Formats: sequence, structure tokens, C-alpha cells
Amino acid sequence: MKNKILSFILLLFVLFSCESFDEINTNPNQATDASIQVIFPAVTASFAYGLNGESAQFTSILMQYLTGVLGDQQQVNNYAFIADMSDATWNRFYTNCLLNINIVKEKSTEIGATDYLGAAKIMEAIVIGYSIDLWNDIPYSEALQLDEIRQPSFDDAAALYQRVQQLLDEGIADLNATSTTSPSTNDLIYRASNENQWRSNSKPKWIMLARAMKARYHNHLSKIDPQGSATASLAAIDAGSFNSNSDQPNVLFGSDFAGPWFPFFQTTFGENNVAISQRVIDLLKDRISTGVDDPRLPFFVSATTGGLYIGTPNGSASKPQGSVLPGPYLNRRESPTPILNYSELKFIEAEAALRLGQSGRAATAHNDAVAASLQRITGAVNPAYSALYGNETAASLTLEKILMEKHIDLFLQAEAWTDWRRSTPEGANNMVSGFPVLIPSPSNSTQGAFPRRFIYPNREVVNNSSNVPSVTNQDRIFWDR
Repeated sequence: MKNKILSFILLLFVLFSCESFDEINTNPNQATDASIQVIFPAVTASFAYGLNGESAQFTSILMQYLTGVLGDQQQVNNYAFIADMSDATWNRFYTNCLLNINIVKEKSTEIGATDYLGAAKIMEAIVIGYSIDLWNDIPYSEALQLDEIRQPSFDDAAALYQRVQQLLDEGIADLNATSTTSPSTNDLIYRASNENQWRSNSKPKWIMLARAMKARYHNHLSKIDPQGSATASLAAIDAGSFNSNSDQPNVLFGSDFAGPWFPFFQTTFGENNVAISQRVIDLLKDRISTGVDDPRLPFFVSATTGGLYIGTPNGSASKPQGSVLPGPYLNRRESPTPILNYSELKFIEAEAALRLGQSGRAATAHNDAVAASLQRITGAVNPAYSALYGNETAASLTLEKILMEKHIDLFLQAEAWTDWRRSTPEGANNMVSGFPVLIPSPSNSTQGAFPRRFIYPNREVVNNSSNVPSVTNQDRIFWDR
């Protein structure tokens, strides 16, 4: 019964979507009078869904993990963005996440619940950073002052990136303070059976997550400040972050409430509008040797009844017979919902160390990342794969090798698009691919130029027209030079 009640609460918060800031202001579902213990699971659920929902679907098409064959997904595949493609993510972040995070912060400050306060600030920082990586400038400083400001201004993205780091630092400090009460089973990010267990086991991992996120967002500035960003990334890691896969967030929604990818692939959208890209099949097939595939292939891709792996060519307007959906790693009710994995952190460490000339550390981190990826996804380390791709030395490791293995590891995660944009040569035009090298869809609408950002959602343009920047998908995020 407790699980069913929790599922109902989560469903209420996650599925609620608001159409404008005016509607948020009069939303009867905003639980302003509920306790932080009740609001917190809804926040964590919406947070995980926001990072792995519609935006991840669209960026996975841009990265050609998937190919869009119908509807909005086909539009994205052809780089013909429409204004409502990002409505769901925008509304979920502002309505379900930031507004309720603000309530948690206010209530936890009143009663000295610094554990709730610290976790809320860490989620707030991640939502802001993730949003900037999609849209660049976003409303923030005025966005939640709904009683006074109905049309919030947009904050400068570069300044907000500094705010991301500040919130992560504040979150760590709050978690290191003495709290009057702590989460437990209501924490979907690091669930615990009681408050004491949460303080002993979950709290240290929240701090590790904050430092991992500091490393990620510092590393995003690799084009702006190659040396400084690398130094800051390694400093965050060295301060104490994930040591193994067991430290990373493992958000499992369970049988009563499925994670974000499963319902998408079980509906007409997932069944008809997208397919696994043939590029992914080609990348993973025979990767070890002829007839010996990447061991993650059957976890990423479902085989046909004949045991074959058949993808859809990028740009196809219909699925070929026998086209397959993702495999059981993400396409099941109990699939893990990624936030930031240990393997990603080790790839960040490898890249940052390589930029600083610490080639030995870079090689060790890269090899650890490959092993962690195989272990997390397949349940075992594959010696043959590791010998080929996870056995680098200080002399043999290159940035391209790091980014290729990281690209595979980030299957269906939006972070892959950030890495791709960061890896394009500085100053190159939009027709130049990052890494991995992608070929635009044959039916693209941009004469072969790759998109570099999301456009603002239609509802925001309509309701806040005086403040919304005029952009196209060819404009760049501030860190993308």
C-alpha cells in the first residue's frame, strides 16, 4: 500500500505539466502546504525524468543513436526544429523541478533540515546546467518570483554556469552541516531504509555526486579555457567523488512506476516514430573481431526473431521490416535512469588529465572507465574488449579514443551531444562534425549544417515574447566556440 501511495504521488507531480508561467502561478497541484518529506520524492522523480525524457530522446536522434522516421522525431532528424519540441522538458524543469525545489529549500531552511536543503541545491544546479547546455540563456533570477514577475528576464548563460558551481558548493556545505531531519525511502536518487542509514550511506554519495557534477561542468568549458577547466575538473575529482559503480546514482522506479524510456518505447511514438540508427549497429557489430560484437550490443539493441541486429538508415521515412528497438538495458520498467555514472567521471578524468599532459593518469582513468562501462551494462568485464579498447598506455591514448569509448558508454544520454559539440574544432563552421564523425541526414533542411542548440519552446515565446532571445538551432551555446 505504501508503494502504491508513493507511486500516486509521483505520478501526480511528474505527469503534471504547465503551459505558461501564468498557469504555474495558479496551479492547484503545487503542494506549497505539503511537508518536505512529501514534496521531496516528487522532486527527485521529476528531476530524473527531466534529464532522461523528451530532451534525451531528441538529442539521441541528433547523435544518431536513434533515427526519427515520423512526426516531431523526423523533424529533429532532418534538423527542422519546431517550437514545441522542447515544451515538455522546459515545463517539467520549471514546474515540477525548480518550483518544488524552491519550496523544499524554503521549508528546510525554516526547520534546519540541511540534508534536504543540500540535496535540493545539488538538483537545482544540475537542472540549471542541463538547461543551459540545451538553450543557453534561460530565466532564473526572476523565474520563480511568480507573484511579482509574470514575464521573467533571461539570465546570461556564462554567469549562470558560475551559479551552478556555487550551488554545488553550497549543497556540499549544507550536507556537511547537522540536520534536524533527513530523507530516507523518499529519496529516489540514493534510497535508504531509514534516516540513520541515509546519513551513513546516502549523504556521502550525494556529496560525491556534487563533486562529479562540478567536474562535468568544469570540463564543459574545455573550448573556453582548456587548461583551467581541466585543472578544476581534476580538483573536484580529487576532493572525493565516485570510487566505483556502486557510488553512482541508480534511480530505479520499479514495476509500479516505470522509468522514462520504457513508456516512450511502448507507445505509438516509440514504436512508430523512432528506430535504432544503423550507425549504432555498424559501430558495435564486429567491434572486437569479425563475428565478435561489442558485448554491450545485445543490451543496447533488441535482436530480431532471427537473432539479427537491423537498424534504420539515418533519414529513412519508414522503418524497414524487422527494425529493432533498444534492448533491455534501458527498455524495461526497472531500467536504471542515469544521472552521472562512474564511467563518465573516469572519462572526464582521462580527458582533463590528457589536456594537462598527465598522460599516465589519463590512460589509467580511461581504462578504468571502459571496465566500469562494461561492468555496469553487461554485468561483467570482457577481457577481449578491454584488451583492445581498455588497455591504453601513456603513449597510445588520444582524445579521439576517449571520446569514442565515452560516446558508446553514453548511449541515449544527452551528455553525448554536449561532448560532440565540445569536440568540434574551435572556429569551425556548423558543417564540420565533432567526434564521433557524423554525416547529416540526406533529407536535412540546413544544407548539411549541424544543429548546435535547442530553440525556445513555443509557449515561452508566446507568453514571454519581450524577453525570449531570437535564435535558431544554428546558434551556439556560450561554451561552444
